Amino acid sequence: MDRGLYLRFATVVGIALLAVLQLLPTVDAWRLSQRVEGEPEPEPITPAIVSEWFTGRISPGLDIRGGLRLQYEVEVEEYIRDRRDTLSEQLVRKLGVLLEIYGENDADTATRAQLDAVAERVQVATLGDGLRATVTFTGSVPEAFDRDWLRDEGFGELRIVSTSGNVVMLEMREDNLDALRTTAVQQAQHTVEERINTLGIAETTVMARDMDIIVEVPGATEEQFERIRSIISRTARLEFKVLDDDDEAGFVAGLGANLPEGGGISMMMETSSAGEERPNVSVSYLYAPMRDGEESSTPAYQRLHDYVRTLDIPTGHELLLSEVGGPQDRIQNRGWRSYYVFSSANVTGEDVSDAGVAFDPTQGNAPYVSLRFNTRGADRFEELTGRNVKRRMAIVLDDKVFSAPVINQRIGGGNAQITLGGGMGGQEAIAEANDLVVVLKAGALPAPLRPSNEQLIGPTLGHDSVEKGAMGALIGIGLVLILMALYYQVAGLVADVMVVLNVLLLLALMAALGATLTLPGIAAIALTVGMAVDANVLITERIREELRLGKSPRSAVDQGFARAFSSVFDSQITTFIAGIVLFQFGTGPIKGFAVMLMIGIATSLFTGIFCSRVMLDWIVRGLKVERLRVG
Repeated sequence: MDRGLYLRFATVVGIALLAVLQLLPTVDAWRLSQRVEGEPEPEPITPAIVSEWFTGRISPGLDIRGGLRLQYEVEVEEYIRDRRDTLSEQLVRKLGVLLEIYGENDADTATRAQLDAVAERVQVATLGDGLRATVTFTGSVPEAFDRDWLRDEGFGELRIVSTSGNVVMLEMREDNLDALRTTAVQQAQHTVEERINTLGIAETTVMARDMDIIVEVPGATEEQFERIRSIISRTARLEFKVLDDDDEAGFVAGLGANLPEGGGISMMMETSSAGEERPNVSVSYLYAPMRDGEESSTPAYQRLHDYVRTLDIPTGHELLLSEVGGPQDRIQNRGWRSYYVFSSANVTGEDVSDAGVAFDPTQGNAPYVSLRFNTRGADRFEELTGRNVKRRMAIVLDDKVFSAPVINQRIGGGNAQITLGGGMGGQEAIAEANDLVVVLKAGALPAPLRPSNEQLIGPTLGHDSVEKGAMGALIGIGLVLILMALYYQVAGLVADVMVVLNVLLLLALMAALGATLTLPGIAAIALTVGMAVDANVLITERIREELRLGKSPRSAVDQGFARAFSSVFDSQITTFIAGIVLFQFGTGPIKGFAVMLMIGIATSLFTGIFCSRVMLDWIVRGLKVERLRVG
């Protein structure tokens, strides 16, 4: 053999060896999955060094192994409204600079008194659930407040719709909305992936499709399913907001005369601190207790929540709810109450760098979540607490107040804690603390997720299906290999080797990519086997035609490959294009089928055109046979 043939032969052998090594971890995983409970784990056949280098493996899909499939719709419009509200709050601070109430450097750290001074000169109000906001000046609209000012101050996402007197209508720019929607879905997918990874559940797939997030969890127990559902559905938006306890004569107190009669909501009073100069003030709040016959506080929450939604809450404020009492309390002492807070939150979950579960020995080892802020968060938290000493600060998670402690002094060092236990027993509080740590570490979802579909696929169905599918594929492939060997003799055996090598490379590529094997994937493998056989039949027929013309085996192989190349290439490429179309417009299993088909065609071209040529060249040049049997 010439040197070039040696090199090509070594390439084929080397690639085949790498493919075998790549598949060994998958074989071990499959043997482990077949273990009957109670039996010892089988000894791995993969050497340690191979496991270190080849970490990828093929995972069985839900239709094979069974498991949970969850589909959520990302409420992107909520994300856009939140973005609009955030821009509105930032706009208020920047307008304070424009109106020369404070300097540029004070915009982010403006005090409550400074913001009140801004509110006397200009009001920024969002409009319902839409994308618009109004800016109402007390006097005339400043000349500097125009499109260029919005752009220069970082409000390029807003545009001026109209100006009428002293009122300017702003709107989110249409060309930014698609980008915001895409960002919301991408961030949601990333956050869900982080939460699932934190749980340590292997082989979970998280996909984004249009506005949907699809989570597939093969295997797993019903208990794990419940925990996954609970953790995924949490928005985990953490905020620290100061209570407006100075408002006793204002909004909340004024609600007492208009409470719905018989609605199960009453007005309550408590004494709190509203600053160092007002250590004891009477504060009103709404309270919805549990009623006799109710097994949980959920109906009380719903009553209070529905009532609060009907209120026209003053701009810059929110009325948030918190659960009171626990399982050990009498029913009449359990329910939900309100907190009247400023809506702006200078410190959020984005400022948290770490979280963990801890226990407070002074409270009977009650669990709490300890938080550590990043540098920016630590500075903001210290500044926030420093400005609000002797005021209450609500720790808000997903729009519910977990606790509202009084700030006794400026808090430096970048640490905080969330106290748990309200409405929960000991073990329940610990589980809640652990789940809370998971979602805080993974970060908040950009927008709520709404469950749209849930499927619990039984493993029995998957096991039966894969057995039948695998049996059908093996029988089909075996019959084809036998027929090829009988009909084309030596060339048929070469084609058989190429078919086996093609399947080997296909599976190795799947393992390297960490792909999931599904029933459509098995169908694609069977189809690519057929196409690989077809390519070898085309080549063998051309070689046989050349031999019938009296050419030598070496010349027949050369001419046969030259004549068959275009036919083989064209047929494979047209099928590959069909695979691209399926991938582009298909969904779920169709996309999986298309991916497998395209990978199979690539390996089929490699084995059919390159590897089979190397093997036939080795026979006619290396072994120097005088007669090549091709049937």
